[in-house]
Amino acid sequence: MSMRESLIVSLLILTVTLIRSEPSCPHDTPECPCYNFEDGLFLECPEATETVLKNVLRSITSPIQSFSIYDLDRNVTTLTRGFFPNGTRIRHLQISHANFASIEDEALSGVKFDMESLSIVSGKLRHIPQKALTELTSLRALDLESNEVSDLPSYSFYGLHLTKVNMKGNNVQKISEYAFAGLESSLSDIDLSENKLNFFPMSALRRLERLRSLRLSWNEINGIPDDGYSKLQSLLFLDLSSNNFESLTEDAFRPTPKVKTLSLYYNAIEGVHKLAFASLASIESIDLSHNKIVYLDAETFQSNKELRTVDLSHNHIHYISGVFANLPELRELFLSENNILEIPSDAFTNSVLLNVIYLQQNAVRRVDKDAFSTQTSLTQLYLSENFIDYIPQHLFNSSKGLTTLCLDNNWIESLEKGTFSKVFEMRELRLQNNKISRVERGVFEPLPNLVELHLQNNLITKVDSGAFHSLQNLQHVNLQGNQLESLGDVFLHESHSLVSIQLESNSLMTIHNDSLRGQSSVQIMWLGHNKLTKIDRALFSDLHLIQRVYLTSNNISLIEPGTFAPMKALIYLDMSSNNLKYVAVNTFSDLRELEELYLMNNGIRHIEPRAFNELKKLKTLDLSDNEILILHETIFQNKLPIRSLTIRNSSVAKIAKGAFSGMQHLDELNLECNKLDADSLVHLEVPSLRIFKASCNNLSNINEKSLGGLSALQHLSLDNNAIVRLASNTFRSNRNLVSIDLSNNRISGLEKGLFNHLEHLKELRLEDNSIHSIPYDALREMTSLETLVLSRNSIVSLEVGKLSNLVRLRELSLSSNILTKMTGFSSGNLMNLTYVDISKNSLTSLPPDFFAQSASLKRLDLSLNKFKQIPKNALSEQNLPNLTWLNLTGNPVTQLHDPNAFGLYPSLEEIHICSTNLTIVTSKDFEAFPSLRHLFLGSNRISRVSPGAFRSLPHLLTLNLGVNELEILPQERLRGLNHLRLLNLTRNRLKELEEFPSSLKGLQILDLSYNQISRITKGTFKYLENLSELYIYGNWISAVATDSFRPLKKLKLLDISRNYLENLPLNAFRPLETQIRSLRTEENPLHCGCEQQELWEWLRDHQKVVGAGEALGGLRCEQPPELRGLLFLELEPPRFCSAPLVLKLAIQDIQPYSVVVSWQSRNHTGLHGFRVAYHALNTLHTVRLILNRTNKLNDEGPRDRDRKLEHFCIYSKGPCFFPRTHPSYSTDANKLVSYNM
Repeated sequence: MSMRESLIVSLLILTVTLIRSEPSCPHDTPECPCYNFEDGLFLECPEATETVLKNVLRSITSPIQSFSIYDLDRNVTTLTRGFFPNGTRIRHLQISHANFASIEDEALSGVKFDMESLSIVSGKLRHIPQKALTELTSLRALDLESNEVSDLPSYSFYGLHLTKVNMKGNNVQKISEYAFAGLESSLSDIDLSENKLNFFPMSALRRLERLRSLRLSWNEINGIPDDGYSKLQSLLFLDLSSNNFESLTEDAFRPTPKVKTLSLYYNAIEGVHKLAFASLASIESIDLSHNKIVYLDAETFQSNKELRTVDLSHNHIHYISGVFANLPELRELFLSENNILEIPSDAFTNSVLLNVIYLQQNAVRRVDKDAFSTQTSLTQLYLSENFIDYIPQHLFNSSKGLTTLCLDNNWIESLEKGTFSKVFEMRELRLQNNKISRVERGVFEPLPNLVELHLQNNLITKVDSGAFHSLQNLQHVNLQGNQLESLGDVFLHESHSLVSIQLESNSLMTIHNDSLRGQSSVQIMWLGHNKLTKIDRALFSDLHLIQRVYLTSNNISLIEPGTFAPMKALIYLDMSSNNLKYVAVNTFSDLRELEELYLMNNGIRHIEPRAFNELKKLKTLDLSDNEILILHETIFQNKLPIRSLTIRNSSVAKIAKGAFSGMQHLDELNLECNKLDADSLVHLEVPSLRIFKASCNNLSNINEKSLGGLSALQHLSLDNNAIVRLASNTFRSNRNLVSIDLSNNRISGLEKGLFNHLEHLKELRLEDNSIHSIPYDALREMTSLETLVLSRNSIVSLEVGKLSNLVRLRELSLSSNILTKMTGFSSGNLMNLTYVDISKNSLTSLPPDFFAQSASLKRLDLSLNKFKQIPKNALSEQNLPNLTWLNLTGNPVTQLHDPNAFGLYPSLEEIHICSTNLTIVTSKDFEAFPSLRHLFLGSNRISRVSPGAFRSLPHLLTLNLGVNELEILPQERLRGLNHLRLLNLTRNRLKELEEFPSSLKGLQILDLSYNQISRITKGTFKYLENLSELYIYGNWISAVATDSFRPLKKLKLLDISRNYLENLPLNAFRPLETQIRSLRTEENPLHCGCEQQELWEWLRDHQKVVGAGEALGGLRCEQPPELRGLLFLELEPPRFCSAPLVLKLAIQDIQPYSVVVSWQSRNHTGLHGFRVAYHALNTLHTVRLILNRTNKLNDEGPRDRDRKLEHFCIYSKGPCFFPRTHPSYSTDANKLVSYNM
């Protein structure tokens, strides 16, 4: 063989070998889809059996890149040795939602060589399969998320070289010190979140020298142990969120010195030591959001110079002086949803890279003029929803890169010129919901790059001419909801940027013709809800690109010819609720692109022929609430593309022949509440119409010709038309009908065959007619019917067997009839029935076979009948096994338990038994309702609840006992309701509250309003740890124990209004400070004296919780008489307390260089301390402070031998109160009393 031939043979052999080795998917395994991607084979096997998996794996000889098994056969409870055939090559194996609880030792031996990652998630594993894993020498990632592992014993992963372990969502409670033995040099990522650890597993982790990421969220950890030598030196990411931390002690993270990202959100942290983060020199991100932090020392982050992001949102911080200063790398700061009262000058000093600050939803009243003086990189500042009333003129001078500023929902009354003089890059400015009364020219002048300006919902009465002339890039301006009466020349002329203008809900009577001059780029304009009377032709002359205009609710009676001519792109015009009266041919003739036109409520009496002739693209036209009278034959031109036409309540009495001819696209027509008769409908020849609403007319003479031109009709409304009779062929031309509404007529019967051939009819409504007997013959052929409503008639009996042809019926309503008899249930084949309403009848009992053939019935309304007890036998599982909802309200029920009843109600989840004659709830009443979740027993006469009455309802979520006559509800009655979420006891006669039992720890809402409770004791709410809303208003409460609310760690809303509290229980409120979102205290007889000063300060500091102004809900003084009726928080403290804080001052033991100064103060916890100042009476220019407990008086020289008289003053360290109109009231020193010596 020549060399050339040998080479050819070798190439052929190599080619065949390559072809054979190329991975390929099998063709005979449809149960497991296979995908051949660039990096290998990917297989997915949903709901497979063990046999199928083995066959699939045997048919594949190529390596498998990824093999995913979902919902493995539930019969496989153990992963056995032969599950994976020997030689199977899988790199990544995922098994999810499997039922096996264990894995045999050699079950994975068949895949031991190539496997790099193994994932067994959402399974039943109780132990780490250590022996089965040992042979997987290439395994690097192990994922056992959402199994049932409770213990990680020693050497759980020994012999492996894992870099990542995921044990999230198990039940891990124990971790051995040597659980990760063997992984010291490889393991870098551990996820132990969502377990039951109550300790930080330092002993198990300290040897992992490469551990970078540790997730421990959603456990029960309350601290990091520090034995002085154990450290996680390589840890960079630590997640401890959603644990039980209550405080961060000094150097709390010394064992984790290299951490860069720390998450502690959703704990219960109240205290943070000023050196808590001292060892975290490299930290870049700290998340402390959703905790209960009130105070942070200025030194808290001073050891963390690498900090880039700090999240403290959703805490209760009051002051931030110095806290975020001198952090050179800080970029993002989240402080929203706190209770910050002011922004001082040193809050962010020298944190020069700070570019985003979130301060919205706080209680900020004052912003220091130098608050942002060093924030040269600031780009976004959010100060929304505070109480700011004044913006210092030079506040933003250093923040030249500011692009977004949100000051909305504050109390700002005006803005000074120069406020924005340095922020040239501003793009978004939000000032809505303030108290601004005027927009002066020059205020926004320095903002050439502004894109969005929001000024809506202020008190603006004037916008100066040229106010927005300099805003060259303005796209959106919003002035809605103000008090403008006119708008002058305010916008930049020849602007090519402005897209939307919102001016609705003002009082505009005139708009200057130059107001919109040059606004060629505007696309949307809102001018509705003003007082405009006419539109001049020049007003819209430059709006060439306008697409949508809203002019609703004005007084427009005149539109000058040619007004809309420039608006070539307009597709939407709303001119409803004006005074147009007349629509001429040329009124809208220029709007060739218009698609939607709304002209309702204009008093239109005449529409010229072909008035809409040029609207070639009109799809929606609404002419409702006018006085059109006649729809003449030329009102709509031929081929008008309208799809939806509404002419409701327009006094239309006649439809001329041809009025709708050519409307080939009309899909929905509403002619409700006019004066039409059936003869007028004959001219409705609209073969495309699907929805026709003709309610509230006079179609009493409707016949087979009336709807003859509506062959495609699907939904027909003919209610309230005085119809007495319907001929059998009335709907013969409407074979596509899906729903018919014939309510509120005078129909007494329906002819046989009326609904024949309506094969698609699903809904028939006949309520409020004069039907005495169900029209079985007319309904017999309605096999497609799903909803049948016969309410508010005079039907006496129901024979269900005669409805057996309605095999698809799902809802049946016979409420408000005079039903006394029901039969034929044994032959009534209504298998799809899910809802029956037979309320408001005269039923006293139900037959034993009540809907026995309707096993799907879930909801049954029996309210307002004459049942004296629950018809248990008829409703039991034998007849209605799937009944979940039952209403028996308004029946004369006197007892619930029937000793002669049999059977259970296994599916019943909600029952309403309100407004009955029930006086007692016995221990037997609810034994037959094991699945009950919602029980409503309100508005009865219940005066007693027997022991164990609710013991048989372990799943109960809602218990409503409101509006009854209970005087006492012993603790025992509520025991065992472990899942109860809502308990309503409003409007009973409860005088005392016993301690609620521990089984109510899941309770979230408790309503005790309008009872006769006189006091709240310490232990009343002891166990209600998850309570979020507590209503105790309208009682006789005069005393509340100090610790009454302390156990309520999750309380968000407390309403204690309308009681008899002369002194609100401030000490009881204090434990709620970090969590409460709404506190209602109004209508208590408050005694406004010195004892209320601390309360005033606390309520004022928590104004976000209690509201502002009249929103305070009327917390007014009752005493003394001179203050009666005044809002408490609108008073200044000197008004209700003139007594000094220092009641007595004494100078004793006078020596040449010393005196003893003593004083007596009244009790006031708001003070931080006292200072003593003194000066000689004849030298006022020198005042000296004594800062220490002892000080030597200054020697003033030889002449001091002739000792002068000294003037001593005592100053408090605490809040000072000046009138709130002062722009910068704030100090920490109050002069309390002085003494001349």
